[in-house]
Amino acid sequence: MNMPVLDVAIGLSFVYLLLSLMCTTVNEMIAGVFKTRARFLDKGVTRLLGGDDDLKKQLYQHPMIRSLAESDTALCPSYIPADKFATALLDIVSGPGKSLADSAALRDGLKLLKNDHVRGALTAILDKSNNDPASVRLHIQQWFDENMDRVSGWYKRNAQVNAAILACVITLLMNADTVHLASLLWTSPTLRSAMIEQAHARSQKARPEALLPLVEYPDKSKPTASRPINVPEQALSQDEKSQLAALTGWQRERQEFAAWRAGQEGSPAPWRLIARHLLGWLLTAIALSIGAPFWFDTLNRFMNIRNAGRAPDERRDKTQPAAGVV
Repeated sequence: MNMPVLDVAIGLSFVYLLLSLMCTTVNEMIAGVFKTRARFLDKGVTRLLGGDDDLKKQLYQHPMIRSLAESDTALCPSYIPADKFATALLDIVSGPGKSLADSAALRDGLKLLKNDHVRGALTAILDKSNNDPASVRLHIQQWFDENMDRVSGWYKRNAQVNAAILACVITLLMNADTVHLASLLWTSPTLRSAMIEQAHARSQKARPEALLPLVEYPDKSKPTASRPINVPEQALSQDEKSQLAALTGWQRERQEFAAWRAGQEGSPAPWRLIARHLLGWLLTAIALSIGAPFWFDTLNRFMNIRNAGRAPDERRDKTQPAAGVV
């Protein structure tokens, strides 16, 4: 199927996907540098424990939790499994040398607990569980998971705000003007063809969620010395970088600005150069803020339409009669 309009849509979706991947990787790297996940988890644990800093400190220093932290100096881990939280909390409340399955020890420990919030929550759990140790542990895990769902919501909202800011920054740095991009793709069949090939190759790769920045630990003697991998420059192939360079950048604007400074007749003033891009920048920033997964799925849908067929897993079973056929 050869449809210029569809090819332009594929090209734009492809560009949005690549730029969104850059936003995602930068966002994740910033979260790693500033320990954003750990900070939000700490905020959630603080609320869960009713603001009891002493109890929280004991929890973080418990061997079950401390082993999850990146280092001994880390504020708290980036993630705490519910079962480990339940084990650590029961161990702390029950007291040294007491069994976690000893409901009497747990109730005695609750009497000594100054934190009314945690004492009330655990007392209610004990009553609800009829002092059954397995049920008590399960209810504590559910209590923790319910609060962590709220923490996940906080983190996602924070990530969305950061993604919107990064979308604006990357749009301006790359001069990614949607109107200009669409014009280039519409008027250049050769460029469209090259973009379609690269878009097809990208659509066969892993979903964006599998491309998030990670870290590796190359020096075994330094277990906390990490090195980032899959950084923004590595998230895109060399061909994809070349395609972006062909569609974005400030080369034309630099030439026009130089001509204006030289006093050449007909050269647009700087404010006109900016005004010319405002709508296109706005459209691009909005598109990038939607996220890479959306544009990956959109790109695949457009590619399936262009190939004039359904994806293999969507094909109708030819052994079954069509609707309305007897």
